Amino acid sequence: MIHRPWHTSIFFIFLLYFIPFKFRFNKNYQRVLLVIFVVTNGLALLANGADIGYFDFVLQRTTMDIFDEFKHETNILALFGKFIIDWWYLTLIWIAMIIGLVWAYRKIKIEGPKIKLNFIFYPGSIVALAIMIGLVIGGARGGFRHSTRPIVMSNAGAYVKTPHEMAIVLNTPFTLMHSFEIRGYKRVNYFSNEEELNSVYSPIYKASGKEVRKENVVIFIVESMNKEFLGSLTRDLDGGKYKGYMPFLDSLVGISKTYLHSYANGRKSIDALPSVLTSIPRIEMPFVLTPYYNNKLNSLPGLLKEKGYKSAFFHGAPNGSMGFLAFTNLIGVDEYYGKTEYNNNSDFDGIWGIWDEDFMQFFAHTLDTFSRPFVASLFTVSSHHPFEIPKRYKGKFKKDEFVMSECVQYTDFAFSQVFETASKMPWFKNTLFVITADHVSLNQRDEFKNDIGYFSVPVIFYKPGSNLVGLDSITNAQQADIMPTVLNYLGYDKDYLAFGKDLFDPKSPNVAINYLNDTYRLFMDDYLLIYDGKHSKGFYHVDTYRQLSADQSIRNPKKKRSNGKIFKGLHSAIQEQDDR
Repeated sequence: MIHRPWHTSIFFIFLLYFIPFKFRFNKNYQRVLLVIFVVTNGLALLANGADIGYFDFVLQRTTMDIFDEFKHETNILALFGKFIIDWWYLTLIWIAMIIGLVWAYRKIKIEGPKIKLNFIFYPGSIVALAIMIGLVIGGARGGFRHSTRPIVMSNAGAYVKTPHEMAIVLNTPFTLMHSFEIRGYKRVNYFSNEEELNSVYSPIYKASGKEVRKENVVIFIVESMNKEFLGSLTRDLDGGKYKGYMPFLDSLVGISKTYLHSYANGRKSIDALPSVLTSIPRIEMPFVLTPYYNNKLNSLPGLLKEKGYKSAFFHGAPNGSMGFLAFTNLIGVDEYYGKTEYNNNSDFDGIWGIWDEDFMQFFAHTLDTFSRPFVASLFTVSSHHPFEIPKRYKGKFKKDEFVMSECVQYTDFAFSQVFETASKMPWFKNTLFVITADHVSLNQRDEFKNDIGYFSVPVIFYKPGSNLVGLDSITNAQQADIMPTVLNYLGYDKDYLAFGKDLFDPKSPNVAINYLNDTYRLFMDDYLLIYDGKHSKGFYHVDTYRQLSADQSIRNPKKKRSNGKIFKGLHSAIQEQDDR
């Protein structure tokens, strides 16, 4: 039963309070227990309070993933200090609760044992301890029946109407403790053998037989860029008057191939690189935090290296931030450029990294020194909490009630400047540009605060002077589609594995997948299936690019079963590959 460290620690603390010896009534011993009580409960309250501020960004309770996600950050103290300042009211509430804990604890008067006879006191104390331990175990398991299993995070689903409401039922100390040793996927077998699986879904792409086009590839992964920031993709809002916050990227959409139904595969930055560069969407937990992260992976840089491409990854944060340096090294990226290579702290924003405009200019000029063809990716940093912009641009951008308004406009401005610079360079016209986001951040509009909007990010392909244009309002695009789309566009001539699809091939299965709060979301054609791995949690018709109908489970069971089968095939295929 007690098989996890956090279980052991809870029972240890419990034992200190009910240990069947008389010294537990000693004043000094009680002072030690007070410290333990305040520290343990204070940390629990701190975790819950922190999630009040953090929840809007990730839409789920914090788990142990967060410590792996930020373990490479060299500026963690600065981040922590900034969070305390920005959410000062949460800090004050937490301090008040700690004072309340101490006050309430001291109201309890601990006196010596009333039973003086040792032969009664000790056996009685042991019996009382056993009863209390039984009650604690029953509470942890959710009951005393033999069939009862210990409470897990997914149990919260029984008390809510939609999966994202599970966070109301859960509490952060529980999700942290429960996820302490959870690493890797929970294996689920939907098919009897691999042949049956392949008949439903196969991630293998066969050689094209074409000659590879030696075009450069540049991928921009924009920090926290919601699709709602682009007026060109939200024309119907405000009676057609909505302009968004990114006019330059809007102008690029007009001469690019863009997708109206486009989604991130996860809600965190560390979900983005596996999705975009290796076509592995998140399922259950970030791929880089699973035991499979060091498997030999197909990757866009690695596969193109075989065809003579030079590869590089750019991220203006301190080197190693988010684990990107390690991951890009594992997937065969030749060169990594971070804050160290930029080598100018005067352009450091003080929190996350080099300001976008400055680092993008460094990016363009560095690319100009590369041998061609090349494949390069840039991950921006400025459109992130605390949502600041360089002092020299204060007052330049329109500021409204949306907290991200200025920094999003600044990042768009940085794009306009880097494209102006790059357009004068000899490699520009022979380059396919891909623009997407790592994940959705704060949703400003109520129209995007739903199961569609929580994952809606742009997916844009721009090739200067080409016929690669038009707004696709049918295809479900996702980050994991970028790798196979680029490889097939270039005519890659070997077999490879990818869990996304070729967006330029109308025969590709029209699916996209993401994961949140213990449930998968499979977009297929114009339907959305929400699934917990065993049971459907909802089946909806996607009426527009951001609206769902009522649950269609009863009205359209045949379509629901079909989509469920595709989900099982995709889910199984990912697990099969990870196990290899």
